[in-house]
Amino acid sequence: MSHQVEKPAALIIPHSKPCLGDEDLRAVASVLETGMIAEGALVREFEEAMSRYLGLRGGVAAPSGTSALFLALKALGVGAGDEVIIPTYTCRSVWDAVRATEASAVLCDITDDWCMSAETIRPHVSKQTKAIVLVHTFGIMAEVDEVCALGIPVIEDCCQSLGAKSGECIAGTKGDLCVLSFHATKLLTTGEGGMALANDEKLLRKLRALKQGEDGPLMLRYRQPLTDLQAALGLSQLGNYDNFLQRRHVIAEQYFIELEGLPVELPQAVKGRSIFFRFPLGVSGEFDAFRRRFDTEGIQVRRGVDSLLHRQCGLSDATFPNATRSFSRTLSIPLYPALSPVDCSRVVEVCRSVFEN
Repeated sequence: MSHQVEKPAALIIPHSKPCLGDEDLRAVASVLETGMIAEGALVREFEEAMSRYLGLRGGVAAPSGTSALFLALKALGVGAGDEVIIPTYTCRSVWDAVRATEASAVLCDITDDWCMSAETIRPHVSKQTKAIVLVHTFGIMAEVDEVCALGIPVIEDCCQSLGAKSGECIAGTKGDLCVLSFHATKLLTTGEGGMALANDEKLLRKLRALKQGEDGPLMLRYRQPLTDLQAALGLSQLGNYDNFLQRRHVIAEQYFIELEGLPVELPQAVKGRSIFFRFPLGVSGEFDAFRRRFDTEGIQVRRGVDSLLHRQCGLSDATFPNATRSFSRTLSIPLYPALSPVDCSRVVEVCRSVFEN
């Protein structure tokens, strides 16, 4: 009598996964051997290395991307009574950072490329607008020059876009400040962690004073450390980062070629200005139904974002038509440097099976 073997319930190919190698293990082990594992010289080295990579004057490490954004907002003097414009189509950590300063988060719509723009921001500018958090979503370079031309301080959120370019413009280098995240699911990881960077020396001094304090009368500081253990991993990852980006482009190109002709919308419009932190597909149909199909095949897919901030704030979809449409239509498939060629081919195979049927 034969018995049918059921497929394991556990996901085989996760949506996100850090790329960790032997050199990363050695880097962390070498710090453990010294016994100097708190924030120290390696954190300074990591700040300097990341600043050089982006071509900025300096940076201040933080325990998360949210903390880094909070420091950037405070460096601009954002506080109670101020307004900060952010997209509704982003993770709630951006909202958390703004509210932590006691400012109001003003939500705006996005365009068809999943990013906010000067056009979607402009209707929300008021006398109380103190800053704009420009999120380069999915690794896609937003139209930063047009946003900066509005004349309002801009913080570029590059948590998903480290190394993204549009022409000669590099994400994070046009705004007043840049923030990064080194969470386990991000482009480069320290496990947890983040950094706020600036090219303006006055803003950089302000960032450092906010974290470390200043000589003289006591002032409130935000002591938010990153450890040398994390910095060692970050330095090791940064040394391999160009290879990470190259692998992302190789996988994305395979998807563009092998998913062509399926009844889905490929992200062709952003191909020239994305580093493919995500590979978003435009689909017609119920997302949960698609997700269940992929789950049964052992592949995890995600929405572009878990939820829309305006819905969580009780605001109408009518004010945010592009974000609402993108939320219902966007399906993200696995794409990361640790994705093996075999797994990549498996993702393509399952996409064909799901979408052709």
